[in-house]
Amino acid sequence: MSKKAISTQRGNARSKRTVLESITGDDALAILKSLAARNRSLAREIEELAKARFSPAEMDVIAANVVMELESLDVEEVWDRSGSNRDEYVEPSEAAWEMFEEALQPFRDEVARFQRLSMFREADLACRGILKGIYDFNAESSSKLKEWAVDAPGEYFGTVLDDWQRLSRQPPAVDSMTEFLKTKCPEWAERAAKSLRRRRR
Repeated sequence: MSKKAISTQRGNARSKRTVLESITGDDALAILKSLAARNRSLAREIEELAKARFSPAEMDVIAANVVMELESLDVEEVWDRSGSNRDEYVEPSEAAWEMFEEALQPFRDEVARFQRLSMFREADLACRGILKGIYDFNAESSSKLKEWAVDAPGEYFGTVLDDWQRLSRQPPAVDSMTEFLKTKCPEWAERAAKSLRRRRR
């Protein structure tokens, strides 16, 4: 092979590396979707690779992470967010609720992602982890934020329970969830179980 051909090959290799290294996350997603749209077999392979790449949902780990995230909320941020601004007056309790909701949203987004991929077992475990985390935070945490968002844990516990019931088109496994609630969230189990039974009718 001539020196010119070798030089050309090396130049092409460097060019390919430069292009790949320059692709952003949004670029990569757009390219991946374009490739999948052209080839159904490739689309299925991409889906399987994506599922394999996601971390398996571990209920106790998720619960611990929920507690850690909620306990990390700084009550001083309540003061920063509350008070008068250009458009309205924000109550400290409203600011605390907002912070509580924002802390939980990434966990709920993870459930939604599992659901979109039809990974319903993982979505179920993730929901249960969030429920246990909220319950443990309410029962055990000494966070000052709880004083300003007294009802938030109970309200968002119900919201996540609603998320769980909408995971698939199949009837939810209410008996299994009821048993889980009795074991992991005993003080809220009876009220939550009644709510589940009402919605099943």
